[in-house]
Amino acid sequence: MKLHFTQLTLSLLLSTTLHASVVIVNGLTHAHTIRSVDSKTQGVIRVKNQGAKESRILVYRQDLTSECGKSATYPETGSHSRSLGNDLKTNVDEKLLAANEEYELHYSIELDKAKAAAGSYWEVVMVEVAEPVQEQAAQGIQVNSKVRYAIQVIVDVGTYEGPALTYESVVFDKVSDKLSLLKVTLKNNGTFSARTGVILEIYDAAGNKLKATEPTNRMLYPRNCSTFEIPVTDLPKGKYDSVIIADTKKDLFGSNIALLVE
Repeated sequence: MKLHFTQLTLSLLLSTTLHASVVIVNGLTHAHTIRSVDSKTQGVIRVKNQGAKESRILVYRQDLTSECGKSATYPETGSHSRSLGNDLKTNVDEKLLAANEEYELHYSIELDKAKAAAGSYWEVVMVEVAEPVQEQAAQGIQVNSKVRYAIQVIVDVGTYEGPALTYESVVFDKVSDKLSLLKVTLKNNGTFSARTGVILEIYDAAGNKLKATEPTNRMLYPRNCSTFEIPVTDLPKGKYDSVIIADTKKDLFGSNIALLVE
């Protein structure tokens, strides 16, 4: 495992949950590996209706992109060269789920020969609950909100290579007097996707570790960015030496940071 480091200096200036009856049981990320485009693969998304009445789901596909400095978007399939496009097919477009029913949504992937280059190809399977969830607002106004799940489906072609990551931006946002968010934007400069965990270690002037955060995990797609939000709590005013570490399970990418809390 290689360790890569950069140097940054930052100043920190202190200044209704929905309850869906339909849930995805076996995770929102499904990854597959094939040797070449001559291979096929398939998978299952388990959907369960936990409610006491029937519920209809709609199933469709979209791309997922996350350009640096922009929010993630879900354009039509085939919007970029690494999209699975129509190579990903599902067995149904909609399904009526009985109360307490668990359903196996099957999908298959047969890559087009044009996708011969090694690397990751991906898109999302959208599972949308047709009936809106009703919320009761504080003023007594009823609001309807749709529930949609974006299940990421990734296919790695060829021998996996850990991608090089770069730190595109690191900023602090104050939430309250005791809580701020360290927002770390990383870019994947490789051709393979990487499930990446980011932690922050904070040290005092004597080099003693004061705290280390729990890993914040996100998927980084080739030539795309992702922003990791790390809570920083109860940190007294002062200057601290800190380290951000991004772990792809193949390589570590670190950045030394001088934190000034005022």
